[in-house]
Amino acid sequence: MSAKRLTMKAQLTRSSLVVAAAAVLRSEGPTAVTYRHVAEQAKAASSSVGYYFDSIDDLLREAAEFNMRLWAQRAEKAATEAEALSKEDAAENIVELLLRACLPEDLVVPPAHYEQLIKAAQSDVVIMAYRQGRDRLDAAISRIVNHAGIDVNPRLVVAVVDGAAVMSISEGYPVRDTARSLVAELLQD
Repeated sequence: MSAKRLTMKAQLTRSSLVVAAAAVLRSEGPTAVTYRHVAEQAKAASSSVGYYFDSIDDLLREAAEFNMRLWAQRAEKAATEAEALSKEDAAENIVELLLRACLPEDLVVPPAHYEQLIKAAQSDVVIMAYRQGRDRLDAAISRIVNHAGIDVNPRLVVAVVDGAAVMSISEGYPVRDTARSLVAELLQD
């Protein structure tokens, strides 16, 4: 598909298919990303998916990359907020800044977010896209902790937040409260 020159309308259609596939991937997992289902979500003809994408793997890769960009942008926004603060204020607000960078927005149901991350294992294409996108997420978290003058591995922060979320979901605790407590504990050491 990359060799074809697309009209503005075609670019919009193709983009709507990627956004729809990304939403399906987030809500239902990779096995639900089919030509028919994505076309229904995008309100496009099923044949359009096959026209714009050589395979379901091409569509899955772009959908997963789109999702990673969303998550990285959320973390980068938190990093920019941190960098607008003094070093002292950033250090004082470090836990909240890290939670904003790592946890989905309040309008996203945490169980659904973590369920779709686990379902990513159903597709090697999604795994690779998420793995490659993690660098941008880690870089944003590094910006936050570095600006605050705190020495902690960004992947450890993500592991604690994600672990706190899964524990909270499975045991019926508030996700943000548990993550807040455990991240604060991590940063005290």
